Amino acid sequence: MKIFPKLFIAFAASFLAVIALMVVTLDWSFEQGFLKYIHESEVKELELFASELEDYYGEVQTWEFIRVNPRIADVLLNERRLFDQNIIVTSRETGPGKIYRRYRFSFSPPSRDNKLNQRNFQRFGEGITSRLGISELRQGINQGRLTLLDENGEVVLGIKDLPKNTMKVTIKHRDKEVGTLVLLPNPDLSEQIDLQFAEAQQSTLYISALVALLVAAIISLIFTLNFTGPIRKLATATKELIGGEFKTRVDIKNKDEIGKLSRHFNILAKTLDKNSASQKQWIADISHELRTPLAILKSEIEAIQDGIRNFDKETLKSLSNEVTRLNSLVDDLYELALSDIGAMKYQMMDLDLKDVLKETLDGYKERYQQSGIELTTDIEESISIVGDHQRLGQLFTNLLENSLRYTDSPGTLAISTSNEADHVVIIVSDSAPGIDPKSIDKIFDRFYREELSRSREKGGAGIGLSICAAIVEAHSGSISARASNLGGLLIEVKLNKNQ
Repeated sequence: MKIFPKLFIAFAASFLAVIALMVVTLDWSFEQGFLKYIHESEVKELELFASELEDYYGEVQTWEFIRVNPRIADVLLNERRLFDQNIIVTSRETGPGKIYRRYRFSFSPPSRDNKLNQRNFQRFGEGITSRLGISELRQGINQGRLTLLDENGEVVLGIKDLPKNTMKVTIKHRDKEVGTLVLLPNPDLSEQIDLQFAEAQQSTLYISALVALLVAAIISLIFTLNFTGPIRKLATATKELIGGEFKTRVDIKNKDEIGKLSRHFNILAKTLDKNSASQKQWIADISHELRTPLAILKSEIEAIQDGIRNFDKETLKSLSNEVTRLNSLVDDLYELALSDIGAMKYQMMDLDLKDVLKETLDGYKERYQQSGIELTTDIEESISIVGDHQRLGQLFTNLLENSLRYTDSPGTLAISTSNEADHVVIIVSDSAPGIDPKSIDKIFDRFYREELSRSREKGGAGIGLSICAAIVEAHSGSISARASNLGGLLIEVKLNKNQ
């Protein structure tokens, strides 16, 4: 599976899980909160109803009117909400100082002159229910949630076996407990209006969840496209790079890891492009450099074969010089190739750099004298480093050969060393001709030769300084070039000291 569907599914699944958890949590929280609200409302209504029953009780000083009148029992125990807004509630006139209160029932009590017998109790109860306007009463008091207990805890109405988690309100008359009104818990919504409200809230919640899920899917799609877009660009560019299109670049401006990866990709592509061009140029330069001595050899041999030139010592010397030049070029190319593949062998050991310089200079003093170039040195007495004696000798040989080849006569070559804190500095500085400042950074490139002041006619294939750079790099040092105060070129080599 591709990364796009993987990321999209991952993001969408995460959003779905979060939304589902929120829906379940909110649904449960709403249900519990709404039940709590209903419970608190019922408590208030229960207290109001208990207060009203207290007034009824005060009229007759007994609960017998409820026991003998089943219609009152049905009214008290029906499962509807206690406070029915459709019932017309009137207020009872109260004595001085008594707070006016809304009553659920309004009735005229039996005359105090009449004897409170069973018939009077029944008529008293009928007077209560007749004003409620209830035509259909439930059958059986056990279906209700209300239970009325008298002052002795005996059940007047309702069920006998009461659960523990009930709501109880004490009914008092003249500061004396005359009964208890008990409401059984209702774990579910039963009223139609409550059910409709709860269903409406749940529907709103589910619709909101669906909308949130749709928005989450769109956000997941946008985020996935934004995340995978640069990756697709990198994948396409990588395919082009594999196909040899080294000029391929990616334009990704992200400031995250993908942006960093794209910048590294561009650097890699640029490096490969540069190496490819360098390799092609190297092959062309090698062909050109080999063609020159081979062409001379061929022309010399053809001249001898045609009888144009005699085969004497002078001719033989000319042929030998071209073969020597060709052999030297092949050796240099071989050394450079070994350096490129990291196969140039080094035998690192403790040595005194002064000895290596002295050996190399001794081999060039006569040649410099014959060329009219003054050789001056300023070398420290002891320079202890870790390096390869042979390769360092090759380094100084190439530097001296380069100066000898390009310095005008009469001229000067100055070699000096200096000890720094953790490295030694070797400076090779010659006199005119100089080098174009624009070309200084290129002189360590293979086959590069400055065509103007340091003419090609002086010879050399332009790889001597490239080999020098490879040797210095193998010794963890640095090599650089700049204009010399003597009018020519200054080469500075830094090598780490033996700590």
